[in-house]
Amino acid sequence: MMTDQEIGISTWSAKLAEQLLAPLGNRWLHTQGVVRTAEHIGQAFDVKTRELLVAAAYVHDIGYAPSIQRTGFHPLDGAHYLLSFNQTRLASLVAYHSEAPFEAELRSLLPELNHIPREHSTLADALTYCDMHTGPTGQKLTFEQRIADIFQRYPEGHIVNRAIHQALPSYIQAIANVQNLLQSKNML
Repeated sequence: MMTDQEIGISTWSAKLAEQLLAPLGNRWLHTQGVVRTAEHIGQAFDVKTRELLVAAAYVHDIGYAPSIQRTGFHPLDGAHYLLSFNQTRLASLVAYHSEAPFEAELRSLLPELNHIPREHSTLADALTYCDMHTGPTGQKLTFEQRIADIFQRYPEGHIVNRAIHQALPSYIQAIANVQNLLQSKNML
């Protein structure tokens, strides 16, 4: 049986994300698109996991909010903020979403990131799947379209471009893991 806190985590996350991200325009639109994808693919999970996926989708980019930035690396800043609310599992999902360790290493922040335990699960893969299938203004994209969009916005040599290139095999594996789950549930 789930506690009230577990049941309400997506509601709490939605309010927090809206407060921090709505002023950022497209970042909030992107987040809402990631949430829509999470709500859809979340049907492949049990209720508790679905609730956590939707919650993570809401807060995955809160580290972009100027009021909570510490390092300038949004997965880490968002995770630290969530840890201040004792949201350890949610912080882990946010810290490592979309293969953040690749960029953290390029930013010399990997030692700090590694202080947060990493969850290796289909849930973690699902958050990456949702993020990698949502464009910057919330539109649904294929993985290939999303990667092309990122490369267009961040030219060759940019730290984000370099990190994405390094992360490609990991993205492909995470997406395959989620697609296998969706296929097993007849959702593809």
